[in-house]
Amino acid sequence: MPSAKHSYRALLLVSIGALLSNLPLFTTHGQGFAQEMPVQGTVPSETVPPEASPEDSYRYDPAGKRDPFFSPLYRVTEQGDMTSDEAKTPLQRLDLGQFKVVGIILETPEPKALIEDNSGLGYIVTSGTLIGSNGGVIKSIEPNRILVEEYETDFFGKRQAFEKEMPLTVAESGTEGTSKGK
Repeated sequence: MPSAKHSYRALLLVSIGALLSNLPLFTTHGQGFAQEMPVQGTVPSETVPPEASPEDSYRYDPAGKRDPFFSPLYRVTEQGDMTSDEAKTPLQRLDLGQFKVVGIILETPEPKALIEDNSGLGYIVTSGTLIGSNGGVIKSIEPNRILVEEYETDFFGKRQAFEKEMPLTVAESGTEGTSKGK
């Protein structure tokens, strides 16, 4: 009884021989794998271009489709707000309640204010400066306060503007600007 190794070799040799001699091994109703070769000196009657299969002509268009690598719960905002912390300034990373107004300068062409964050870092701001984690903008600087317009999104997804006040923090009398005893 021949072994499986010898049967495999025999089948391989027969297959190679059939391919080299251009004989069809498997035929179905007169059509085989081997194509008819034109005889030298004759012109083929028709040259039919191969039909394009659906796999060759399909191109994926991602326009209007959800990115499969993002969570389905992730929604892109229509306003194009910055969502990453890297793109925000230090004033935009903190909430308005974490700032206090420590000084206001009105004797300049454009009023300026000095604000401190909760760690004691000071910032000089003017009208139009972005501030707060809710997309706030400083609308005006007045003698005793700063008015900030912040935006909040309600339950229905509608964005509404709210005006918030940051009052000037007045130092206790006798503690600021006095020298310590020697």
